[in-house]
Amino acid sequence: MSFYSLDYLSNQNNLNSKLLFIVLIIAFVSAAFGFVASVRHRFNMRYRDLTIIAFLFFLFFGGLTYTNMQNSAAQNTQQTEMTAFAKNYAYDQKVKKKDISFNSTTMQDGMIAKEGKKYYQITLSKDQKSYSRTEVYLINDKVEVVK
Repeated sequence: MSFYSLDYLSNQNNLNSKLLFIVLIIAFVSAAFGFVASVRHRFNMRYRDLTIIAFLFFLFFGGLTYTNMQNSAAQNTQQTEMTAFAKNYAYDQKVKKKDISFNSTTMQDGMIAKEGKKYYQITLSKDQKSYSRTEVYLINDKVEVVK
C-alpha cells in the first residue's frame, strides 16, 4: 500500500502536461521555420509540404494540450484541497508534518492516514467540511511512503 507524505502532496508536478507543452512548442517552431523557408523558396514544394505537416502536428498537440489542461484543472483542484486538508489535519491532531501521510492524493471518504506507526481511517461528511477518524489496523503492514 502506498502512502503519500505531506511534502509529496504539496509538490506534485504534472510531468505529462509539461512534456506535451514542450512538444507543442517544438511543433510551433517547426511550423514557423517551415513557413519562412517556404516563403523564401516559393518554387520548392518540399518546404510547403513540411510546413503543412508541422502545422498539423501543432494543431494536434495543441488539441491534446488543451484537453489535458482541462482534465488536470479538476485534478489540481482536488489535490489542492487534499493538501489543505492534510495541513489542517496535522495541526488538529498535533502531529508533525513529516510524520503524517495519506493513502490518497485526493480527498476521499474512507482514506487512511498514517501517523507515525498508527493508522486512522478518515470518514468525511457529505459536504466534505468535517471528518471523523477511527483507528484501524492493516492486514498487510508493508507500507511504502512516497515522499
